[in-house]
Amino acid sequence: MKTGIADPPARPDPIDAMTMIKGVVERIPKALEAAGANEVPPSGALATAVRRAVLDEFRTRAQFAGRLAEIDALLWSRAGGSREAIEGAMTAHLRELRLLRVTEPEESDRFVVTEGEGDAFQLLSPAYVDELTGKVILAGQLRRVADPAGMTWGEEA
Repeated sequence: MKTGIADPPARPDPIDAMTMIKGVVERIPKALEAAGANEVPPSGALATAVRRAVLDEFRTRAQFAGRLAEIDALLWSRAGGSREAIEGAMTAHLRELRLLRVTEPEESDRFVVTEGEGDAFQLLSPAYVDELTGKVILAGQLRRVADPAGMTWGEEA
């Protein structure tokens, strides 16, 4: 997969909330014991509290990542000749959040074709993928074009 930003050296497998919850709940009793906690809450109550906290964190992260992707996509699609400056400014933020900006539509499930006719595609806005979950945060937009000769991804026709 090609992206508009440099990929991190190694990508871990995507995680999901239930896997994280299970791992945390399994470790809590030992952590409480090591901390010298006298009363350990019942495991059901502990699991419910952890589940709620992890799911809330995933929702908060997803909302923030979604907003950042929307802002970056808007800037990217409006940047014209200053696209490099926009990409450079946002790349570090995206990388810190483990978000990928996908600018080449090799994986069609990450893009929506919005208009046009022809067999080639022109990129109107990038797609954004959460590396942690493997999910598409914001689908990219493509335009069908008849003649790909001379087309550069992201240029307005």
